[in-house]
Amino acid sequence: MKDVIIIGGGLSGLTAANYLHRQGLSIQLLEASDRVGGRVKTEEKNGFLLDRGFQVFATAYPEARALLDYEKLDLRSFRPGAVLLQEDGSRGRIGDPLRDWSSFIPTLMSKAGSWSSKLKILGLSRRLQRRSLLEIFSAKEQPTMEVLQQEYGFGQEMISRFFQPFYSGIFLEKELKTSRRMFDFVFKMFAEGDVAVPNTGMEAIPRQLAANLPGDAVKTHCRVERIEGNQVFTADGATFEGRAILLATEATGLVRQYAPKTKQAYTSTTHLHFTAPVPPIRLPLIALNTLPDGLVNSVVVMSQVAEGYAPAGQHLISVSIVGKTGKSGKVLEEIVKEELRLWFGATVSDWQMLDERVIDYALPAQQHVRHDLDPAELRLSEHLYQCGDHLLNGSINGAMRCGRLAAETIVAER
Repeated sequence: MKDVIIIGGGLSGLTAANYLHRQGLSIQLLEASDRVGGRVKTEEKNGFLLDRGFQVFATAYPEARALLDYEKLDLRSFRPGAVLLQEDGSRGRIGDPLRDWSSFIPTLMSKAGSWSSKLKILGLSRRLQRRSLLEIFSAKEQPTMEVLQQEYGFGQEMISRFFQPFYSGIFLEKELKTSRRMFDFVFKMFAEGDVAVPNTGMEAIPRQLAANLPGDAVKTHCRVERIEGNQVFTADGATFEGRAILLATEATGLVRQYAPKTKQAYTSTTHLHFTAPVPPIRLPLIALNTLPDGLVNSVVVMSQVAEGYAPAGQHLISVSIVGKTGKSGKVLEEIVKEELRLWFGATVSDWQMLDERVIDYALPAQQHVRHDLDPAELRLSEHLYQCGDHLLNGSINGAMRCGRLAAETIVAER
C-alpha cells in the first residue's frame, strides 16, 4: 500500500507528488496518456517542436520559482510588449521602455492609443507590482473589460488595439469577461519577470517535475476507471491501494464523477503551426491581430524566440485562434493565409502547414477565480482529495499552487 495514489500527471498532480515525496511519503502517480504534462505538452514533428497550443511561462510565478530549476529549463524569453498588426496593413510595436529601451521610439510612434494611455500602462505596472497576490485575489470580481474602461481609464483605441487582442489570446475569450483578478494577476506576473519558453518546448516543465520523483513512482498508459474506498481500479485490471487518493484530473475528467459540483466550464482554442524559409517577424515578440473581426488572434515565430523549436535554417510559426472555427484542413489554411497576407504579403504563400488542432479544454472558465482554498474543499471523502487549476485559476501557477495545497492538506490529515 502506498501513502498516496495520485490520479493525473498534469502540473497539479506532479506538484503534489513532489511535495509529498519531499515529506517522505510513498506515492504512485497514474497517468492515462503516454506521458506526463496534462495540457502542457510538446510534440516533435519533422524536427520541429510543437507545443499543444500557444503556451508561455511567466518566470515570476511564485509556485514555479519555489519548485523549478530555471537554469536547467534553458528558458528563452520574449521581449516585453507586442507587434501590432494594424488595420491599414502596417505594423506597429508597443513595449515596456523601462525594461527594453529599444521599444521606446516604436512605442511612442505606435497607433495603439494616445501617449497618455501609454503612460497609464506604466502607471498600472507600478500599481500592480505594489499589490500582493492576496490583495489582487481579494478584489471585487468584475469583467476585465469593465475595469479597463472604468477603473483604469483606458480609451477604446488602446483597449481594441492592444489589451483586447493581447488578453483574448491569454484568456481565450474575446469579450474580456474574465475576472479582473485574473487580469491583474497576469499583468503583475508579466511586469515582474520574463515571459519565456524552455528551449526544448513547454513539456520540459512537467518532465523536470517528474524527474524529481523515484523512478517507479509514475505509471503512464494507466487509465483509472473507478475508485472504491481507498482502492483504485484501472482499465487494464490493475488495482492500487493508498492511504489517501488524490484526484488531479482536469475538471471534465474522472474528478467530475466524485465532485459533481466542480466547475466544468472551459474555453477552447484552434491552433496552427506553419514552417517557413524566412521568418515573417524577426524579433522575439508576439504579433497581435487588431482587426475588429479578425479570425487570427496572434502570430509568433517560435524559432526566433527559442532556436530549439526548429531545425537550423528553418522557422516555425505559431498561429492562434480563439475558440473553434468549424473549419479545418485546406479551407482553414487558406482563410488564415488570406487574412495574414495583409501584413506579410506574398511570402505567406511560402508557408507550409505542419500541424492543425482544436483544443477543446484549453483553460477553465475564469469569470470567478481565487488564490486560496479551505482544506475542506480539497477533501471529497475520508480517503479522497482533489486538486487542479479549475479550483483556483487557469494558470501554471494556479495548477502548481493547488497541487501544493492538496499535498499540505494530505500531510496534515494523515
